[in-house]
Amino acid sequence: MNPFSPTFGASPPLLAGRDAVLEDFAKAIETGTGHPNYTTLYLGARGVGKTVVLNAVEDLARSHGWLTVSESASPEGMLARICAAAQRLLADRRGPAPSRRVKGVRGPGGAGVDFEFDPSDARPEDLRTVLTELGLRLADDSTGLLITIDELHDAPLDRVREFGTVLQHVTRREGLPVAFAAAGLPLIEDTLLTGDAATFLQRCARCDIDFLDGDAAASALQRPIEEAGGSITADALDSAVGAASGYPFMVQLVGFLSWEAAKGQAPAITAEHVAVGVVAAEARLNRQVLEPIWRDLSDVDRMFLLAMSDDDGESHTSAIGERMGVGPQYVGVYRQRLIAAGMVTPSGHGRLRFTHHTALDWLRAKGAAASEQAPS
Repeated sequence: MNPFSPTFGASPPLLAGRDAVLEDFAKAIETGTGHPNYTTLYLGARGVGKTVVLNAVEDLARSHGWLTVSESASPEGMLARICAAAQRLLADRRGPAPSRRVKGVRGPGGAGVDFEFDPSDARPEDLRTVLTELGLRLADDSTGLLITIDELHDAPLDRVREFGTVLQHVTRREGLPVAFAAAGLPLIEDTLLTGDAATFLQRCARCDIDFLDGDAAASALQRPIEEAGGSITADALDSAVGAASGYPFMVQLVGFLSWEAAKGQAPAITAEHVAVGVVAAEARLNRQVLEPIWRDLSDVDRMFLLAMSDDDGESHTSAIGERMGVGPQYVGVYRQRLIAAGMVTPSGHGRLRFTHHTALDWLRAKGAAASEQAPS
């Protein structure tokens, strides 16, 4: 059976190159609310494995005996769904009333939290009340709750800020074991995380989920093949790693299609099989990822990308503006749009690169075709 999973959001057979990320989170839940990674934002381009990391973080929390609430951001109902899920968890744990409740928070000079016995068992309605009671009960049991939100960039600004305010109170002020992890595109630094109302989320730890290095990509390819009973030659592995360019989705595509090219229950994958797999993987990446994005772009978005395709490597936004004949502010608007679309990713101050390594040749072909069709 083919061991690879070339589907967005699906966990791969081996989560390579993310050990440090998971270790940081494990330390956070073991240490408590004072650890900086207790609330973390995982940021990266589309297809680099942010959702996979969230899945792994949830599994890690559950392995420590924690409860989890997992949500995806959406324009409507995100907070209501989180609240409903937390209420269900709370209902499962209700019995005797929690042994304590927050009575007050002492300020500087007398820092701490005062608790008192709360005999009531009133059913909470709002998210803050639900999380407070659930957090108290979990604290009594020496465990905790992890809330995760995927695609955070799709959440409405007012809902993100409202959620941040609740977490600020429950996790930081009350010191209750309610941890938080979210995944989103890097553009949230310039959208959701601006302004005074987003103070709590601004203070969340940032973890950049980037492309895999060569060793991690090689492990992500070789180990699943061997564990499934197959094999891959050294030169074939080198070719596969080079073609994937560290892009996790492409790693899965190349692995899957190279296995299929070799055929058999336990194939011996050679460089010839990988060559076939790479051609098919690049065609699928272009068709499944680039073409749909391109169709949804405006004419100016497309002009921006074609201006970038004049460069062999990174592009400077100032050079893009010069080619388009527009100013920095105009470039900045379309830069954000294309990051959100998943076509480009920041590579440093004032610099961009294509998210997908196949995009450069694909765009140059687009530009050449457009030139041929233009009236002379």
